[in-house]
Amino acid sequence: MSVVGVFLVFLLLVGLFGLVNLWANRKREAAFQAWLKEHLPEGMELEDFLKAAPYGYRLLLDRRAYGIWDKRTGDDTPVNTTKTEEEAQAWIIAATLNEQRNPS
Repeated sequence: MSVVGVFLVFLLLVGLFGLVNLWANRKREAAFQAWLKEHLPEGMELEDFLKAAPYGYRLLLDRRAYGIWDKRTGDDTPVNTTKTEEEAQAWIIAATLNEQRNPS
């Protein structure tokens, strides 16, 4: 096999992996949007819910995870950490709705 043939096969594999990655990301985003529709109150937008929630999130200093902190305490110690922004948003939604349903 010539160098050109190997290069073309390599490009084909890179393109194929790129398409699989794109398909997986779209599928994950669609699943997250469906989860949001199921769990958010009717007519509530994600940004509005997160602003009103008692928890907030931000990228940690090492930029490898998102830290979730309790806005009510003002403490900078995270109550939880997640790998992605979507996981942080989902955690905040679930925790907030759980607190609303089961006040202690």
